[in-house]
Amino acid sequence: MAKTSPKKNPVKSKTKPTSYSALDFTPGFWGRKWKEALIIPLLAFSLYWMCLPYGYVLDDQIVITDNKFTQKGIDGIWEILSTESFTGYFGGQKDLVAGARYRPLSIVTFAVEQSVFGDNTFIRHFINILLYGLCGLLIFRIFSILIPEKQKTPWLLSIPFLAVVLYILHPVHSEVVANIKGRDEIMTTIGAMGALYFALRFLPTRNQWYLVASGIAMFLGLMSKENAITFLAVIPLTMYFFTNANKRDYLLALAPSLIAAVAYMVIRTNIIGYVLDSGKAITDLMNDPFIEMNGMEKIATIIYTLGEYLRLLVFPHPLTHDYYPYHIPVMNFGKPGTLISLALYLGIAYAFFRLWKSKSIYAWSIGFFIATLSIVSNLVFPVGSFMNERFIFIPSIAFSLVSAWVLIQHGWNSEKSLFKWGSVALIVLISGAYTFKTYTRIPAWKDALSLNGTAAIVSPNSARSNCFMATALYELGRDTADIEEKRKIFEEAEFYADRSLKIYPEYLSANQIKSGLVAERYLVHRNLPQLLSEFTTILMARPQVEYVQQFMEYLNGREDHQRLVDFYYKTGYELFSKQRGLHPMAITYLKLGEKIAPDDPGILFGLGKAFYNGGDQVQGTQYLERAYAINPALRHTN
Repeated sequence: MAKTSPKKNPVKSKTKPTSYSALDFTPGFWGRKWKEALIIPLLAFSLYWMCLPYGYVLDDQIVITDNKFTQKGIDGIWEILSTESFTGYFGGQKDLVAGARYRPLSIVTFAVEQSVFGDNTFIRHFINILLYGLCGLLIFRIFSILIPEKQKTPWLLSIPFLAVVLYILHPVHSEVVANIKGRDEIMTTIGAMGALYFALRFLPTRNQWYLVASGIAMFLGLMSKENAITFLAVIPLTMYFFTNANKRDYLLALAPSLIAAVAYMVIRTNIIGYVLDSGKAITDLMNDPFIEMNGMEKIATIIYTLGEYLRLLVFPHPLTHDYYPYHIPVMNFGKPGTLISLALYLGIAYAFFRLWKSKSIYAWSIGFFIATLSIVSNLVFPVGSFMNERFIFIPSIAFSLVSAWVLIQHGWNSEKSLFKWGSVALIVLISGAYTFKTYTRIPAWKDALSLNGTAAIVSPNSARSNCFMATALYELGRDTADIEEKRKIFEEAEFYADRSLKIYPEYLSANQIKSGLVAERYLVHRNLPQLLSEFTTILMARPQVEYVQQFMEYLNGREDHQRLVDFYYKTGYELFSKQRGLHPMAITYLKLGEKIAPDDPGILFGLGKAFYNGGDQVQGTQYLERAYAINPALRHTN
């Protein structure tokens, strides 16, 4: 017996399994957990089924309906993969936001759907909900690995299951799931969490195929959205808290994701042309909400928005898709909101370092939350918005786990019946509140009018929400046949356009829609002086408004020539060329004047000055000489 005992329990055989004894890879998981596997996707569908017949909203236009590559179907896949993500919509790389965008994988799925199903929003919404359910199953599997279930715990009250239920139900996810374009968030989550799952599977098995799978999952996650790169921190963080892995294990488990990240960045840089910054200044408030702030205001506002993310996780009301200027006000360190947020995050940081050595689930959750939030926080680089609810789709995984942990570990598992049944009551209350809020939020995503109408109520100080509501009403009005009803719709649209311009007078989109509304009013009342006066006001605020130019081309030959000529001279020469130095813009408007009055000395003089000061001295001189020949007094005009 003494001779055989070492063979039964050799020292070497103990080291591998004990290193990862905290991880539960017991075979037959899904066979044992078939109820949970059924409930989780059904829960997703039971919440979001109502959005199946909904149409397109927001950025669906950019990635689907008006994206020329997506509309080609499968034939457009290579163009999607080989260009910046906005190129199919704008026709070229615009670099509207810092870092541009390279997220081709979700757009590829839209292209495939276009070929197979045509322009079918039902299928697109169905796939979003299906992916959401699969995302929930993956999170459940990972949590079950990290937090083995106690045998006596009812499966309904297991921490992994409850965490995923709270995650699926959370109202803050409605933007991602109900908006077709939100698929990129779901896909990057599946990719990143998949990379983590396969890295963990590798540790006890040493099966190198798990490493390959981890790298592929990470690459697909990155190709969906850049957020997956934060799992380069999450993977080693998870290994530290839930295993006794050595340095070699860390390197092996993380290497595939690192290789995938490098490959993605090489591809991205080659396609976009730079790593993070094109060097072009972002001058539009809608693409950089901090441009009008000083340094301290920017930091204070960022800290405040980070606190708002915590509030939305705890109390997800009200919800809006629009956190643009100035739904989020300009903050400073004298305002309570900033100070409360700062105090919360300092407390969170203290808790993390305090609980680090004990490998507390709270510390891991904090690390997961901060790591995944960092890329969208505006602290690392600007993301083009103050904040968005979709930005916490991944960070909310940690919040859901902490919520379940508190409710079960300190509630249901308590020896005190008050805590025990109080936790059950809280679970029912929270789940019910989440469900109610999600159900009442989803209808907002039905169409542009319902979404923007809700946003205009919740975010009245946002220039963007008011502009988008004005746009939705404008489009509705143009499709309305009844004259009186059309008038009422346009009046309401103008209210929102004016409110948007009051917040941000230089807002291009708002000025564009305002010019359309002004033109529609003119077509009814035929008040040319009023039209030209309002067009002048619009051009003073934003000269680049294309609609004004287009409508003036329409008016040429249809209205009083002299009034039009006076308008072209005042806007073209006096405003654009003389005051603003916008000589190409000046030439555009003065040329419109030349079409209807080719011998008008004022128009010719303006063109001469615009060409001359714009660098074309030959044409400038020719136009000036023609003007002087008609009106010699112009020679003495400054």
